[in-house]
Amino acid sequence: MSNFFSKGPDYFGLFEKGIQIANKAATILQAAFADSRINVEKIKQLKEIEHEGDQHVHKCAELIADAFITPIERPDMMNLIATIEALTDSIDDIANQVYMMHIAEKDEVTEKFIQLIVQACKELCQMMSIFKHFKKAPNKIHEISIRVNHIEEEGDTLFTDAMRALFDPANKMETIEIVRRQNLYNVFENCLDCCEDVADIVGQIIISNT
Repeated sequence: MSNFFSKGPDYFGLFEKGIQIANKAATILQAAFADSRINVEKIKQLKEIEHEGDQHVHKCAELIADAFITPIERPDMMNLIATIEALTDSIDDIANQVYMMHIAEKDEVTEKFIQLIVQACKELCQMMSIFKHFKKAPNKIHEISIRVNHIEEEGDTLFTDAMRALFDPANKMETIEIVRRQNLYNVFENCLDCCEDVADIVGQIIISNT
């Protein structure tokens, strides 16, 4: 039987599981964009992972609602779980844009965005693996948070430069392709914002509980 019931819920394990789901989505997204043509089958897999994230949120909500004592405040726990789920959803949003806008090929910008997303998710996995020790290792968690913030800032710069290039008067790209890329870059940039949101929520929890 799961240790959720033998010794009480492993609440920090719930956070770690949530970010692992998001990281799995990021890894599959990277695999979908591995070749010049986007792998549609792998894009479709992201919807299954998004459902897995939803189910995890429901499980967390039930466990937290039934708990007698929690290591941190219930609203903080649910806020973090919801923010992690928003990250998973944001990766699924990328897949939705690829599907709806009939985007078949990657470009240099999307490749760089994916590298940043995967990097940020790996940092967040490391953060969640040590989060249970936040009272003993706040500095290490803070260092990870700074790295995630720097990744998000790289994404902001990439987004700004990419949008400027799209709307350069010298750009000979067809209008419909500009619209496709604009929408896709927007959801990539939002995904990196979601990564930063997770790190920020963890930082806020640490401050309010130490």
